[in-house]
Amino acid sequence: MKTEQKQCIFCGQTKLYKVSSTQYRCITCKRTFSHAKQAQEMHILDSFITNHSAHECAKLLDLNYLTVTKTYHKFRLLLIAHSEALYAEQTNTFSQYDEYYFLPTCKRGKPKYLFDAIGILGMLYGKRIHTLLLPDQFAHLKNLEETSIEKETYARYLNQHKVAHYESFDNALVDFWHFLENWLDHFKGIQKENFIYYLKEAEFKFNYDKEEQRAILTQKLIPYI
Repeated sequence: MKTEQKQCIFCGQTKLYKVSSTQYRCITCKRTFSHAKQAQEMHILDSFITNHSAHECAKLLDLNYLTVTKTYHKFRLLLIAHSEALYAEQTNTFSQYDEYYFLPTCKRGKPKYLFDAIGILGMLYGKRIHTLLLPDQFAHLKNLEETSIEKETYARYLNQHKVAHYESFDNALVDFWHFLENWLDHFKGIQKENFIYYLKEAEFKFNYDKEEQRAILTQKLIPYI
């Protein structure tokens, strides 16, 4: 059955075929989509940008928690792709950089815990940040005794000899490290293998205001609806 009451989300044409109770196929671009799914994902996107947890979003929108977590993960994958595309374009424009070790609040300021840290290299282009995860350089220390002198000595050395180049200490990199710590603290623990997703989300939300975030993610999301 043909209908012209709705519009294709990909090309804007109004000549569509209804192929199921929720899906349409565009006569022009031949793509199949669901307006209901698009509307749902836009509501989830609003929660994501507002920094609602997946649990808060699911409760607010009366959705299945698993549906929300899968959609949040999709957003984070899109953010990583966006970040890597920008990095490829800006490789020769980075003016300042800094090596940073992230630790949970309870371990910060204690050199003996530095071997638990996640190493990050932050780079600045213009007023925006790009981050890279560093290899785990503490692996060989993790089997040493908690009170090992070697462990604490090495931790103090690394804390004092980080890779860094600042043109000025009043810059976005310094601001970003504070933003990252405060932003990650509201999560109840992040598994190390998932850290990259939250790091890139923090990078994205630091670099863009909410309207810019919505515009970028909406543009990147449409092909996957």
